[in-house]
Amino acid sequence: MARRGSGEGGIFQRESDGRWVATVELGKGPNGKRLRKTVYGSTKRQVQAKLKTAQDARDKGIVTTGGNMTVSAWLDQWLDGLDATAKLKASTRRSYREVVDFYVRPNLGHIRLARLAPEDVEKMGRRLAEDGKSGNTQRLARTILRRALGQAERRGYIARNVVALTDAPAVKVDERPVLTPDQAKQLFDTLHGDRLLPLYVVAIHTGLRQGELLALRWSDVDLEASTLTVTGTLDRKIRQRTDPKTDKSRRNVPLTPQAMEALQLHQVRQNLEGTQGSYDLVFTSARGTALYDSNIRKHWHRVSSNLGLASMPWHNLRHSAATIMLAQGVPIEVVSRVLGHASIRITADIYGHVSPETNRQAADAMAKALR
Repeated sequence: MARRGSGEGGIFQRESDGRWVATVELGKGPNGKRLRKTVYGSTKRQVQAKLKTAQDARDKGIVTTGGNMTVSAWLDQWLDGLDATAKLKASTRRSYREVVDFYVRPNLGHIRLARLAPEDVEKMGRRLAEDGKSGNTQRLARTILRRALGQAERRGYIARNVVALTDAPAVKVDERPVLTPDQAKQLFDTLHGDRLLPLYVVAIHTGLRQGELLALRWSDVDLEASTLTVTGTLDRKIRQRTDPKTDKSRRNVPLTPQAMEALQLHQVRQNLEGTQGSYDLVFTSARGTALYDSNIRKHWHRVSSNLGLASMPWHNLRHSAATIMLAQGVPIEVVSRVLGHASIRITADIYGHVSPETNRQAADAMAKALR
């Protein structure tokens, strides 16, 4: 029989080998099962010291309740929780799963959650870099892992969020080919008479995302006030209209006279063709049906090849809009609002280096002020 010291709870001596044993209650694990930590010693005094250390560590949150759960198992539980609460858009949740499955799980999934160390996170970053993944991909994997571990920490499954103890990878901003104002005019001339010309005009004059353009409805356009309101986006994977990407994406955008004229003529053409469709969409196919990413990609490939711009993806029309606005002296915070970025920092990170004309304007303004 084991002998237990009076009033000492979990401390006892095993008769089989004479070793002293103590247990510490850690609470409930992820599966609801009560968890304990056991310490051993050759003397009672030794076990008493270990017990006090373990109790202090538990009270400070250093000993955790994650049990044998792996990083992979926790990521599954975290992602399922996101699906259940639906706090994020379906497309965002899909993106999270893709990042987890492609980049995080293969590198860290096998490690026990409670034993994940900063060195493991850093090793994941190095492996992604060795595999040729961009700094932006590395940062995205790190950010999603940090969010997942943040919830694990709040639930007591881990003592600390180890991602917070590592440095974020440097993100190299790649030079993006963009249209100059002259190239944009050439594009419009090339598309003269094309029923999708208004789509390109509005894209370059407003900087809307492709999904926002394809989800635009006539009820979102105020031709009298010369504005449009972004109220949705077309999810290219599920081919359904969904809420805007972020709260900042839901915005009013002023229209230039050229964009206004293009939309007015387009509306007349739609009425004559009878292609407005039952969904009130501004941009449709010749049959009045919705346009999708694949339709635009084929059209843009043909047009861009004719203009010698085959290497430029459609999304860079949005970048073109931003750089033209900045080059004309539009303040970056205004550009950020027009583009619907979640924060001005995103705008600065992407476009802070692509506008030498704006830099020259700043220098000229300083020279004038201090003359």
